[in-house]
Amino acid sequence: MLACVGPAGAQQITVYRCTDAQGRVTLQDAPCAAGQAQEQRSMVRPQDPPPRPAPPDEPPAEAEPLIEAPPPPLPLPPPPMYLCTAYDGETRYSENYDPNPRCVPLAVLGYDAGPWGATCRWVEDSCVLLDDAGSCQVFKDKLRQARSDALHAFSDTAAYRKSEVRRLTQVVDASCR
Repeated sequence: MLACVGPAGAQQITVYRCTDAQGRVTLQDAPCAAGQAQEQRSMVRPQDPPPRPAPPDEPPAEAEPLIEAPPPPLPLPPPPMYLCTAYDGETRYSENYDPNPRCVPLAVLGYDAGPWGATCRWVEDSCVLLDDAGSCQVFKDKLRQARSDALHAFSDTAAYRKSEVRRLTQVVDASCR
């Protein structure tokens, strides 16, 4: 007899099946409106199952040890980048060691050239190699400028500008992420 009624303490509910004049069916917990066909069913109110237990924090002792993924490959070091400073304090970056030797007129250097006004003095820039982080920052800045230059390039320089963007993108992707 208990099998027909349901578990002890279960709550009985009534469900009304209503059909209107157009044949549309609705299920509700209140009696149907006037003019609708009504069927009435009694049932045990459904209950949610108990919550699942939380998964254990540690795998069982007999489980196989987890295989760790290999670490990602280390990035390649960036190509060398030099910071070169001229005699007058102007700075520039160069991917090659290039002290840029040149003959500067003595008058430009602040000397009184006297009768030898066209005389010059050989000068070179002082170039130092940047560390990897400094090189990466310069390459990222150069890439940003190259993208702008490629966007605004004339037709005669567009191919070169695009190739420079590709080259710098490869350097940054391989070494500076």
